[in-house]
Amino acid sequence: MIKRKLITTLLATPISLLLIFSIFFGEWRQPLDLLVMTGIFSLFISPYIILYGVPVTFLSDYLGKQLTGHLRFFVACIAHLFFGVLFGFIFKMGSVISLFVVEVNEASIYGAITAFIFWAIDELIRKDKKLIFSKCRCNFA
Repeated sequence: MIKRKLITTLLATPISLLLIFSIFFGEWRQPLDLLVMTGIFSLFISPYIILYGVPVTFLSDYLGKQLTGHLRFFVACIAHLFFGVLFGFIFKMGSVISLFVVEVNEASIYGAITAFIFWAIDELIRKDKKLIFSKCRCNFA
């Protein structure tokens, strides 16, 4: 399970940053800058994801351990999104976005996007872990 979480973290961090930078910062117009920013910010964001996101996903697995099928799937999604939004309340950013006439801290939106992508990749790997782990030759001593 730790191997799955590590691979999920390595995939979800740059993918979520690519999405956030493209949508919110308009960096899709400059693809080279987008890739450089994603690489650099991945190094800065990874400790937060490892120290906050990975324990959340373990908690999500624990909460859904007794559940099966679609119910476990949705409980895991809701847990990830809840803690993604909660991240914005813990680590506030200075700016807010007006979302459906409600002022929302940007960190909550970025956290929710990252949490959703983390959840989606984790569920994909959980569903087809033989395919992922046979392609990835990760040997840990």
